[in-house]
Amino acid sequence: MNRVVPVVSGLIVRDGKRILEAHSSATLILSERTILVDTSSRDRRSMLEDGLARAGVRPSQVDVVVLTHLHHDHMGNLDLFPGARKLARVEESPGKGIEPVAGEVELSTGVSLMHTPGHTEGSMSVVARAADATYVMAGDAVPTRDNHERWLPPGINIDPQLALSSMERICRAGDVIVPGHGPPFPSRRER
Repeated sequence: MNRVVPVVSGLIVRDGKRILEAHSSATLILSERTILVDTSSRDRRSMLEDGLARAGVRPSQVDVVVLTHLHHDHMGNLDLFPGARKLARVEESPGKGIEPVAGEVELSTGVSLMHTPGHTEGSMSVVARAADATYVMAGDAVPTRDNHERWLPPGINIDPQLALSSMERICRAGDVIVPGHGPPFPSRRER
């Protein structure tokens, strides 16, 4: 059965609408493959390495890195995983070394990719069924628990209604949401 292990709890600090500091969450999925969702920012490199070590995983053992989107605070440590398959949505125009993904893809048993546009055109979430719950690593489709609780689209978005529609899909898909910038929390929306 799949196991979901948060390795870096993301953070966002704002002054009004201005973002002062942003570091994404990074989450490990231990399944048939070792999957890492986002790598956080360069400033969180030691946290990422420590979190992986606590889970008993070396960077060289990560099979797949899923990038929820291609903002720097979500992919700052990509260089730690030269041997991993790297995935991002085709709409993000991934460059060399990052495989473009289209459609809904199953990465391994009980782990799938879901297109959740709104923050960016190519935002994607990862759904993982584990023994205790179904988790959705939402990236910035649900940037913080506050966005979920107050039902607000990400502050940076391409279309607020599209973003809210993706948030609804995420809430229906999972029991626990791992936001782009914070610790996991239970989904409270009707499914």
